[in-house]
Amino acid sequence: MFRSLKILNMGCLLCLGYCRWGASYVRMETFTDFFKIELYSDDSINTDSQVKEIPKFVYLGWLGSKEGVVVMRKVLSSILVSAAFCFEASFIQAQNLPSGQGPRPLAEPIPLGGSNLGNQGFPNSGPMGNPQSFGEPEEAPLDLSLSGLSPSAFMEEPPLIEFAWYGSIGARALKRQNNGSLGSAYQGDGDVLGAADFARLPEVQNFNQLSPAMGWGPTVTFGFIENNHMLEFYGFYIPQNSTSISNTDQGRLSSPFGSSPPPPYAPAGFQGLWLNADTMTTTMNSAIGNAELNYRYASPAIKDVEFMFGVRYFDILENMIYSTNRSGDINISNPILEANYNARAHNHILGLQVGSEYNLRVFKHLGIGMMSKGSAGVNWWNSQVSLVRGDGLQGFSGSQNGATFASILEMGFYADILLLERARFRAGYNVLWAIGMAEASSQFNYDLRDTTGSSDIGSIFYQGPTLELQFLF
Repeated sequence: MFRSLKILNMGCLLCLGYCRWGASYVRMETFTDFFKIELYSDDSINTDSQVKEIPKFVYLGWLGSKEGVVVMRKVLSSILVSAAFCFEASFIQAQNLPSGQGPRPLAEPIPLGGSNLGNQGFPNSGPMGNPQSFGEPEEAPLDLSLSGLSPSAFMEEPPLIEFAWYGSIGARALKRQNNGSLGSAYQGDGDVLGAADFARLPEVQNFNQLSPAMGWGPTVTFGFIENNHMLEFYGFYIPQNSTSISNTDQGRLSSPFGSSPPPPYAPAGFQGLWLNADTMTTTMNSAIGNAELNYRYASPAIKDVEFMFGVRYFDILENMIYSTNRSGDINISNPILEANYNARAHNHILGLQVGSEYNLRVFKHLGIGMMSKGSAGVNWWNSQVSLVRGDGLQGFSGSQNGATFASILEMGFYADILLLERARFRAGYNVLWAIGMAEASSQFNYDLRDTTGSSDIGSIFYQGPTLELQFLF
């Protein structure tokens, strides 16, 4: 009775009720049952349009199975409900326009050519903008372009500062490391005759006991800034400060000066002045000067970091005086029985410098940071030694000069207190290492036949606090 259909066009799914397909009729009971399709022949429909119950169906694979029909019913139901909500929301919005406003009128057409009516305020040619009413101001388009100063779309553009001058004034202190070990006074029984006796005598004075004092001096900074570029001068000067050690023991203090190595030697008029003496004193004087010219650059790509490149001059002057008094009475001065051995070293370092500085804002009015820089160049050094008696008699005076590689390495840690918008107070602590230096203590030689000093080169370590008031004009 049924003639089977090999291909069913999916367009039949849009039909409601009966539709003719070849010699068969297709009926869908409901819209959501469109995968359940009944096939009827011409003989299955009577003249009353009564539909006979035909229990046989054609299913479209899994979609026509029981599980498929249930799933598709849910999907179609969800789609219909969502469409109903969207339609209702659009209808409500259209019925509730803002008070006093109506729909925007359509824009007047722009003439494509000349007109006897005139342009009516519109341009004759050019691209057409957004449709707007005549006389209504046009909104500026959103600018999505990047600034030329931005390194990338993911970097914050640094705030730009107008061209300005800045500076600082303050104080800085440096303390030198202790000198090397060298015995300068021994205690005897008043019967010391020469170098052979020092092996049995206790040492009562040594150069390493001489602890240089912390020397303070002024600092100054002056420069200008334009956006990310800075050029500045920085300098400090620590004037001469003195430290000394002294031992007094009437007639019982002796030194190898002039007695070692044997045979004993000392210039005429100086023999025996360091044997069985009453007082022996060692004094050290030191002064430091510094001048720098640096170019600083704050890269937008590396936040809170400044790089510096420049030139640095560093000056160290040291002087050590070793005195003896053999007057026989500590309360009486006899210039003929007094003598001073003077050793002096002066270093002039000039070199190129690189460095960096990092600043971090911790709180609104407090920041911390660190600085490191290093220079490499040439040290033109000079050393002098002399022997002078209390009455002015000069035993000898000699000097040496030389040039050698030198380097200044410095690091500092500090805290900034923001006082005003353009003023802050900085307190920090610095360490400095000077390499390739001539030292005053290295000029000492027990053998007084050496009248020109030593060419030994070493290094000196300094440390100390710094205080500055910084301001931007």
